[in-house]
Amino acid sequence: MTVDVPRTAVQPPPEKPEAEASLLGSILFDGSLYGQLVAGRIAPADLSRDVHRLVLGAMDRLAARGEVIDHRTVTAELDASGELSGVGGAQFIVGLMGGVPSVTHAETYATIVERTAVLRRLIRAANDITHLALTRDDAATAVNEAQSTLFAVSESMLHRDIIPIGAALTRYAEQLSQRIDGQRVGLHTGFATFDQKTGGLQASDLILLAGRPGTGKTSFALNFVENAAVRLGKTCAVFSLEMSELQMVQRLISMRAEIDGNRMRRGKLSMPEFQAISQASDELQHAPIFIEESSRLNVTDIFAKSRRLQAERGLDLIVIDYLQLIEGSEGAENRVREVAQISGALKMIARELQVPVVALSQLSRQIETRGTEPMLSDLRDSGSLEADADLVMFLWQKDANDRRDRIVRLKLAKHRNGPTAEIELHFEPELTRFRDLGEAREAV
Repeated sequence: MTVDVPRTAVQPPPEKPEAEASLLGSILFDGSLYGQLVAGRIAPADLSRDVHRLVLGAMDRLAARGEVIDHRTVTAELDASGELSGVGGAQFIVGLMGGVPSVTHAETYATIVERTAVLRRLIRAANDITHLALTRDDAATAVNEAQSTLFAVSESMLHRDIIPIGAALTRYAEQLSQRIDGQRVGLHTGFATFDQKTGGLQASDLILLAGRPGTGKTSFALNFVENAAVRLGKTCAVFSLEMSELQMVQRLISMRAEIDGNRMRRGKLSMPEFQAISQASDELQHAPIFIEESSRLNVTDIFAKSRRLQAERGLDLIVIDYLQLIEGSEGAENRVREVAQISGALKMIARELQVPVVALSQLSRQIETRGTEPMLSDLRDSGSLEADADLVMFLWQKDANDRRDRIVRLKLAKHRNGPTAEIELHFEPELTRFRDLGEAREAV
């Protein structure tokens, strides 16, 4: 017996040429609308009609030269480029203006155009993913390429609308009242001096924690995670490209139980120490910490897993150990360009998910040969790391006295929204525990 499966009628792609025409006509009436509604948001390729793409392309060129946008200049620009006949002559430009229902609704037209453009990009992405599934022999490769395709659609939606200053002032007043009331604006780390200087880890910030091997970068980042998850109940995602999940867990237990990690590995523990480990394990068991252990991750993997975690449980902090191990795109010209793409994508993830992203990074060997404190130019592989990051921190030791006294200096080398500073910390590597220097001295 044959069963007839009902088929859904094929729908045409989402297009709103009337809204496109009304938006272009509104800009021809009032050229300032281009900067308010189109620049950085809508490109010629986002329009569904060739004639509309040509008109917007002419507007783009005029804006790039700083010239006035109106029906005369647009007509002249199309004529100069040999495209005027392609749109139907000067009468088409006049027709765009005559067809505008109301210039006051220009923002609505722009919203409609942008929405339908995103939906068409999503349809193209779906078709590309179908093609990948049909042509790729390796499933893992197909999934990675599919994630990259969707990532590009999502990234194209990320922009900040132009808002009146009154709205920005209202948001600032709300934040200011929170500070006055003693509420936490950023995610506090448990390091009083650091939190005082920065206000904690701020949502949408890309934070680079850099240092040479052995300075305690992973331990310091896990101190952030332990405080956020165990003490504050915040959800943390840890992407470990260097250590296994068991190594991460051992560090967290050693930190929480305050038991030497080397002794834990050897298994020579007293009964009180076993009890402390059991209690620490129980606390960590109930803490919202999620660890992804993989030696091969790219930014689309990190974005997809983080967004899924945020949708399912909420998300407050992302830690990546470490940036230089993230796989870049195959089309990158060189490693510097590759790292630049990675750092830009991590900043995008922080903004889209509205969480702080702490990415560990290596410093170049120059700091060792130079024998001085680290500088922003020591960031390995790319100067774009400095440009993309909101906060750049270095862990370093000044001299033999620092090494003898277990002092590690935390240098806030770049702070986009606050002061730079140097904070002294006490590091107990056997416990993977950092403390404020004052707190450590009081404990001695």
